[in-house]
Amino acid sequence: MISYDQAQNIIQQAGPLETVTLPAQEACGYVLAEQIASTVLVPPFANSAMDGFAVRAQDIADATKDSLITLPIVGSTVAGDQPSSGTHGAWEIMTGAPVPSGYDAVVKIEDVVVEQNNVRFSASVETGNNIRKAGEDFIDGDEVAKSGTLLTPYHIMALATVGCKMASVYRKPNMTVFSTGKELVEDEDVPLQPGQIRNSNGPYLMSTLREMGLTPNYGGMIADEPKQFEIRLEAALPQADIIISTGAVSAGKHDFIPDSLRKLGADILFHKVAIRPGKPILYARFPNGTHYFGLPGNPISAAVGLRFFVTPLLRQLQGLLPEIPVATNLLMPSPKKKGLRFFRKAHISIDTGGKLQLRILDGQESFKISPMLKANAWAVLTEDQDGVNVGEAVLVYPLISSKWELESV
Repeated sequence: MISYDQAQNIIQQAGPLETVTLPAQEACGYVLAEQIASTVLVPPFANSAMDGFAVRAQDIADATKDSLITLPIVGSTVAGDQPSSGTHGAWEIMTGAPVPSGYDAVVKIEDVVVEQNNVRFSASVETGNNIRKAGEDFIDGDEVAKSGTLLTPYHIMALATVGCKMASVYRKPNMTVFSTGKELVEDEDVPLQPGQIRNSNGPYLMSTLREMGLTPNYGGMIADEPKQFEIRLEAALPQADIIISTGAVSAGKHDFIPDSLRKLGADILFHKVAIRPGKPILYARFPNGTHYFGLPGNPISAAVGLRFFVTPLLRQLQGLLPEIPVATNLLMPSPKKKGLRFFRKAHISIDTGGKLQLRILDGQESFKISPMLKANAWAVLTEDQDGVNVGEAVLVYPLISSKWELESV
């Protein structure tokens, strides 16, 4: 058995997948493989932030409520018009329209009185008032997104505004999921016989991976038959970057997966990690480069395996840096055994003073799914902690990676 940190170091040895080039507008959810910098000014020209009138600030410098200044309307511009050259007077302008050259402020329509072809001003304005300057958002050479960025819709917005057409990104891994165990039943219409249970791990793994933006393949359910498992596994190997199975990795008579993996040429990099739940987790690699995770069969053990072992590999393969948790204080004590890393179902909230509050939920057993319906985070108690008292700090992770992304500074 190895430590959690040792297991993570082994996982981090994997190199990233190859890159592909996609239209930038289709790259949301992918990890950028190169820096993208702006080659243009955004906005490309000075434009109005308001509907109103462009003026020279000096022309209305003496305007007050008791001493109005009247200027003639000498032109009009809407968004999409070509930039104009102004003359003395007020220029009617709409939001987003280019500010005519020679004008240095915009007064919003609500602050003026329009009478026929004239505008009355009752207050002075500062130079630059309500004007978006050319290049105020991006200038030529500004970094829009750096390599290793998980592209969100906001990145796509930024790439579009600077005119980026294509993006080099890391390919998403191909994945196959198997469920093992003769006790499992997948057909919801089939009544359970004595000793049988519904397969929850397969649907959980598939739905979580999809929520992470991946398109896993479900390889189906395999009874505790090594030969059948080996046939199905061999068929999946050529197409899969990662294969995940649940069950049959402990030390029981029917836990056949380690032997089958060796038979097919896999190198078992670790088997059993000093954690709870999920200690029997197995990680192997095949000669063709396929990664294999054998997760324990209890549903919460499988969830911990996906969240804290498969997910770090997914980040590594896609060029993402290791995840950074937050630390916050517990509201109640939580006992634990020293030397093991505990993953606790937890709920994090914000009190009236704006501080984070972390509560460890009841029902921490690895077979209990119902507490997860109340959980919104994982609380991680490290190996050196011999229980955690009220007010002591613990590490906190979101239930699914990338639901928040922190960076070291």
